[in-house]
Amino acid sequence: MSYMIKNNTPSIEECMKIVADLHTQGYTKEQITLVTNNACKEAILSNLDLRGKNGAVFSTHSLLAQIKYLFNLKQFEEFQKETHIYPGGSEFLGDHLVSVENGNIVIITEEPDRQA
Repeated sequence: MSYMIKNNTPSIEECMKIVADLHTQGYTKEQITLVTNNACKEAILSNLDLRGKNGAVFSTHSLLAQIKYLFNLKQFEEFQKETHIYPGGSEFLGDHLVSVENGNIVIITEEPDRQA
């Protein structure tokens, strides 16, 4: 299996839309991981009612049901040290690291190996 950073978004609302779209493309819960900072992770886990761009209220509980892992940076780094799953080790997030520290959400997918 290989892993790919699919998106980097500053919005929980947008993240939910992207994850829902990944499911319509055939990705399963087991193939989707999110990495963000601690404050954003806590906002997602708290299942708070949040207000979207259009003023509509939404809840994060459906997002949690559609992903395998939700990591903050420290958890992601510890998981990577234990499992060595992501290519490039702790450098996997690369240019996305600063945006994650600032509250963006990186969406990682597990991609099936391509048959030759």
